Amino acid sequence: MARAVPHIHFVLDPRATRWPDIDSLVEADIERMPSRFVGGRNSWIAQGFVRLRASIEARGWHASAGPGFPDGAICIAHRDDVNRFAVRAHRSFLVVVRADRAPARACDIAIAQNGLALERHERFLPLWPQPGLIPRDDKRGRRIERLAYRGRISSVPSWFRDAEFLAALRLRGIEFEPSSREWEDYRHVDVAIAARDELAEVLKRKPATKLYNAWLAGVPLLASPEPAYEELRRKPVDYFRIRSAADVLAALDLLRAYPRVYDAMVENGRARSLGFTVDALRERWMALLEREIVPACLRASHGRASRRAWFLRAMASQKALSRAHRLRCSAQALGRSAQRLAQSLRDRMRGSPSPGEAKAAGATRKSIAG
Repeated sequence: MARAVPHIHFVLDPRATRWPDIDSLVEADIERMPSRFVGGRNSWIAQGFVRLRASIEARGWHASAGPGFPDGAICIAHRDDVNRFAVRAHRSFLVVVRADRAPARACDIAIAQNGLALERHERFLPLWPQPGLIPRDDKRGRRIERLAYRGRISSVPSWFRDAEFLAALRLRGIEFEPSSREWEDYRHVDVAIAARDELAEVLKRKPATKLYNAWLAGVPLLASPEPAYEELRRKPVDYFRIRSAADVLAALDLLRAYPRVYDAMVENGRARSLGFTVDALRERWMALLEREIVPACLRASHGRASRRAWFLRAMASQKALSRAHRLRCSAQALGRSAQRLAQSLRDRMRGSPSPGEAKAAGATRKSIAG
């Protein structure tokens, strides 16, 4: 009997995201239309299909994208599309991208976007770098005239809008550019910043994308010490840690005072970025498919009653984990609100310190390098 040809199907539910032209797209289209490939299903599933299809087909396997879960196929899907009891996904070999969500249990293998506290069935694969990324213009040299944030504005810390912080940047001749659009454009960015005001429960599931985007763009990064960033940090020049506006100002002053540090961060970023290029991540995906996913699928039996029973039990567990995640987020949000209220009352009693008075410059530099 002829051995079955592996079929790898990328699940794109038209009720959640529209890709009527997915079969006609090639990698150049990702660079041409980067905004289409932003967001969970778009960045993981649609982009994954376009970037991996040629490599999959070069191995004699079949690749497809669209709705549903074909029987016996390896289905690569976002967790949001494998989160219902009624879905007939159990007849497929399920590779579920967890993304920012609670753990995925109704699957054979889960893809995590950072390598922290992986469960037995989870595998770490970094999210693709920013679609269409345009590196910094080398002609800008060591100048530090533009500080940029590339990401969703809804979660930025309040000090991004602090009048004294913005005035201090203007005094230094630095333009601050927080942008929720054109995340790919680093041509005129001299230093990037990555900071957000999020719950710890949310941050521990986030990827390190802003870090390796900065490495790929040739731009030093100032970042809050999120778990995914800390996981990749090997030495101080990977990125400077910041926790406040005062930290940002001190880091910028340091980079201006010591241009060689700026150069070292750029060169280090170029070296570190080699593990996060599109080609490097494609190799990681194909290695996982070849060595583990396809062999496991070929060994598995789909459509049996026991598989259906397993799926229902796993989905019940997944739903419970989702509820627990929401409860932890609610508890953390209440705790943070209480802390902020208490701090606000204390500030009214004695007056709040300015960003420039928050830390001494020497202590800040030590925190950054730490």
